[in-house]
Amino acid sequence: MATLFHAQYLALVAEIETRFAVSRWTSGDAHLWPLARMDLYLDLYRQHVGDPEARRPSRIARGMRTLAQPLAMLARRDNVILRPHRADVLFLGDGVSVERIDGAWEDRYGEPLLAVLEGDGARCLHMQPGRRAPWARPTLAVDFIASAARVLAPLVRAPLDLPHHAEVADFLARQGVAAPSLRPERLARRALGLRARAQALGLVLDIAQPRLAFTTTWYAGLGSALALACRRRGILSVDVQHCPQGGRHKAYGWAGVGAQGYTTLPALFWTWDAADAAAINAWADGYWHQALAGGHPRLGPFLDDADPRTQAWDERFRQAAGGDAQRDILVALQTTGPSAIWDALADRIAAAPPGWRWWIRRHPAAGPGDDRRHARLLALRGPTIRLEPASALPLPALLRHMDAVVSWASGVAAEAVPFGVPALFLSADATGPFGHLAQAGHARVVTDLDALIPTLAALPPASRPPCPTPDLRLGLRRLEGIAARYRALCADA
Repeated sequence: MATLFHAQYLALVAEIETRFAVSRWTSGDAHLWPLARMDLYLDLYRQHVGDPEARRPSRIARGMRTLAQPLAMLARRDNVILRPHRADVLFLGDGVSVERIDGAWEDRYGEPLLAVLEGDGARCLHMQPGRRAPWARPTLAVDFIASAARVLAPLVRAPLDLPHHAEVADFLARQGVAAPSLRPERLARRALGLRARAQALGLVLDIAQPRLAFTTTWYAGLGSALALACRRRGILSVDVQHCPQGGRHKAYGWAGVGAQGYTTLPALFWTWDAADAAAINAWADGYWHQALAGGHPRLGPFLDDADPRTQAWDERFRQAAGGDAQRDILVALQTTGPSAIWDALADRIAAAPPGWRWWIRRHPAAGPGDDRRHARLLALRGPTIRLEPASALPLPALLRHMDAVVSWASGVAAEAVPFGVPALFLSADATGPFGHLAQAGHARVVTDLDALIPTLAALPPASRPPCPTPDLRLGLRRLEGIAARYRALCADA
């Protein structure tokens, strides 16, 4: 059933977008379907897959957390700034696609781009949500913006226009899909929050006056609100790819888009490769939405054995490893998956051949609840276990030396491909979003944990295929021209 869930979702939204006028669901100038569609995904996930160990906090708890996060940032202002400043380029992270390197957090995908831009003389404004500190670079805490949006909400109300809403609800009901997120009252709350956040972010944009605005995971946090605020000002909003797509991702394929696109979708999608860009450009009109294959921002130096930065990380890996091993295996933990599976994996690791070395890497979004989920794994000790180094080294620095990746259903599998490292998924649901990796021979599913060790033992040695180094500077220069044309497009609309 889990495998069918992802395919069912993609088929459902494709039919909805083809048959019904959801592209015209609006609240004022804000298109609602992009976020409603993401909420529908979560509805379907809870119905068909779910996570019995996950507990959604109450509205009161969520409100308290929203208020508490700015206070927490005030208490830990290590490299945190509280006011926006003038900038040529703005980057809004998702707070999850991050790594802690030498004691400071940095955005995995934003930091390499910002470094190139600053090297060319651009002024940059880095923004992140959450309580993390310290950051490697001055970072605007966007939790204050989310809090300000609550104050602005009553001022930005706009009527809902939901053509074919009843028909969509009836269609989903006949498909056996419970969709509480699509109820009119839920959509009204969603619209109000979206518009308020866009208004608050607009104040930041008016101060910074950037010509480009980047984000990761456009459908999470403030990403969609940033796209709307940018659209209102003719600023090119760019979503930087953060995980594998393969033409199957829930947020990057659309069957129906209006004549002037979606105001709440980014204008441009920066992808890791040409195949993902082609999949997006197959539905995008090339004006309001388009894709650019700019390359994976993080991988470049790690694909070059002669790069001094890579050589330095190689030395740090050797120090953490402490010698050779028959196999080095990365276990990429996630915030999903039942404890029973992780416990069973811990048992298999404990009984694995003594010459194998296991690098157990915590997910950057993991909290205390996830540590309880992974308690048995995190309690493993011994000469073949590497816990702290697995999270302290950049992911590509690890992948260069791995023989395999094991995960529940992690996108790390795709990032391992340029290094020739095969991936094993413990969840059958991984064939939904990552089926293209399995079809290409880069990954396979192992749901029988008793087969895990034999499968790993049978894998051939990792062999890195030829892989061009992304030219980030070239991609960024192409963005400048696209941004100029986009400003003119918005001015004429």
